[in-house]
Amino acid sequence: LLAYVATSGSGVLQLYLRAMDSLEARPLAGTENATGPFFSPDGQWIGFSAGDKLKKVSVSGGATLTLSDVLAFRGASWGPNDTIVFAPASNGGLLQVSAAGGAPLPLTKLKQGESSHRWPQFLPGGKTVLFTVLTEGNLDNSEIAAQGLDSAEHKVLIRGGTFGRYVPTGHLVYYRAGTMMAVPFDPV
Repeated sequence: LLAYVATSGSGVLQLYLRAMDSLEARPLAGTENATGPFFSPDGQWIGFSAGDKLKKVSVSGGATLTLSDVLAFRGASWGPNDTIVFAPASNGGLLQVSAAGGAPLPLTKLKQGESSHRWPQFLPGGKTVLFTVLTEGNLDNSEIAAQGLDSAEHKVLIRGGTFGRYVPTGHLVYYRAGTMMAVPFDPV
């Protein structure tokens, strides 16, 4: 399935789902003003932000469930252990919350010179999270970092890049100065 945000006929942003072998998309009820969709590892749920809340909804439809508060959502990733790591604000570290909901717990802490941790992605195995570290200055001064769920410190992998993503070819893909970059990367 492909999940995306589009404007409905009434002009309201909403989540839509489309099977990869179809040209027809269907709106998901209860997802008005959604941003940042992301799938559960089994593909049965979609997480998203709407109305200053982190929410989830089944791909087959139904009620949306609220998981946590967010101020200025900056991405999320759903791990295989039913933990969701998310950036709840435009400044600060990443939080983690159970996919069933509950009180979020801090995962990352800002170091001196850092202004925000955003756009997390669980690496294969679900024990480490890749994310962007915004530093003072422009996005090209940002860093791609990783941190284990059982660690208190993050490790910088790339200096001068943003929105890092691991891809199954064994590469870390990221954006820098208007260019997509790729470097070999072993997620272990």
